[in-house]
Formats: sequence, C-alpha cells, structure tokens
Amino acid sequence: MKLVKILAVVIIALVIGNVTLTNRNVDESVVVATLTKQITTLQNQNTIAAAQVAELGSITHVSHQLAELGFTETPKLAALPAAPDVALR
Repeated sequence: MKLVKILAVVIIALVIGNVTLTNRNVDESVVVATLTKQITTLQNQNTIAAAQVAELGSITHVSHQLAELGFTETPKLAALPAAPDVALR
C-alpha cells in the first residue's frame, strides 16, 4: 500500500512538472516569435533606408539638384600651373 501511495505522489509530481515545463516552452516560443517579427520588420526598414540613401546619392539625383540650385557646367577647365619647386622639396 505504501508503494502505491509513493508511486501516486511521484506520478502527480511528474505530471505537474510536465505541465509547468510545457507552459514555459509555450511562453518562450511566443517571445521568440515576437522577436522574429521585430527582426524581420527591422531588416525590411534597413533595406528601405539603404535604397533611399542609394537613390539620394545617385548621380542623376545629384545632377538634378545641382541644376535646381543654379550650378552650370563650365565649357573649359582652368588649371593652375604646377610649381616645380613644390615637387622637388
């Protein structure tokens, strides 16, 4: 009779332990799912930001802004003569 009571207590303790561990795993999986969604959202925002930076830095966009600000192309280049003394020092 004593053995049956001990086995019953052990079985009840194991069932309670199993339920507790299962609940913890479910809670952790919800947290992991939430973090995964946040990571995906941040990766998408990062990709969009990188595309916007690339668009703003493109030659077409920069040349268009320069034209709007009134900058014009010069037909000829002007260069200062290089002093030979500077190169020898």
